Amino acid sequence: MKKVLVTDDNAAILEIVSELISAAGYQPLVASDGRECLEIISSEAPDLVLLDINMPDMDGWSVLRTLKERGLTDRIKIMMLTANTEIGTDIFGLQDVVFGYIRKPFNNDELSARLREVLGDQPLSVGMTRTESPRKGFLGLRRRREEPEDGMEVARSSAKVYELRRGFSYLVKENKPHKSFEMFVDQVTHNIQGLCITRQHPTILRKEWGLEKTPIIWLSNQLGKVYVNPTNIGILSDTIVRFVEKSGDSVVLMDGVEFLIVNNDFEKVLRMIHHITEAVMENRSRLIVSVDPRTLDIRELALLERNMEIIETEEARPHQ
Repeated sequence: MKKVLVTDDNAAILEIVSELISAAGYQPLVASDGRECLEIISSEAPDLVLLDINMPDMDGWSVLRTLKERGLTDRIKIMMLTANTEIGTDIFGLQDVVFGYIRKPFNNDELSARLREVLGDQPLSVGMTRTESPRKGFLGLRRRREEPEDGMEVARSSAKVYELRRGFSYLVKENKPHKSFEMFVDQVTHNIQGLCITRQHPTILRKEWGLEKTPIIWLSNQLGKVYVNPTNIGILSDTIVRFVEKSGDSVVLMDGVEFLIVNNDFEKVLRMIHHITEAVMENRSRLIVSVDPRTLDIRELALLERNMEIIETEEARPHQ
């Protein structure tokens, strides 16, 4: 019998959903918080996880991120339980492991139908053809009406200030990541899909630079839906490359290279950047890498500069 784990901090929802899971012919498992959810997944290996987003201590995005880091999302289907009307753009990097969303409140028939559909026990629902993969779409996200917006900023009528060539990577030497953000914002406000990797908190960046829809990944050890642990550069690299491959005319900003180097080592980060620059060249995207030259030695800086266009700000130039 297939197992379905429902995770929610509301005891009433756990009871109701468990009954519906049983009535649909599946074995219910329950967890009241994120950590218990991870423990049950490890011991019971459920076929499907219904995961609440808003939970104390460890929310649904943190659970999902942990599962992805452990490589468990390849064999477990995950659907998010949410009362939100819009998911937003800040789940970037997690879309490919989310099979779909179930809105609260939901009715019994709807939940039962979704369970059977996801677990392969009934035909696909209306609006999805048999040739479509259930995870197909932007970065693998299933194309449904509740899908997050595509992350494109409202286009400006003025001309672009920075003409960045497609297929090229740019290394911006600056003490603070100001020029690189100017260049990035200039691109994403002229009909170019953007992705921002940063050490700065997304809320602050959105307010400072007017980025309303562009996906932002925060390099942080904190728990939350918008973060990537800086030690997980494999997941970070994979997320960026998949974005470049699927977005077509796009631009990626990497701010926080120094932080990545501190948490890994220079050689690992260099290999990651080379991997990304190759994807940028192949898919005719654009890459902006902000770096403070004061934090690197001459050899490291020279290795970073290979195969990249160099932009040196006045403040970063060595004084005679």
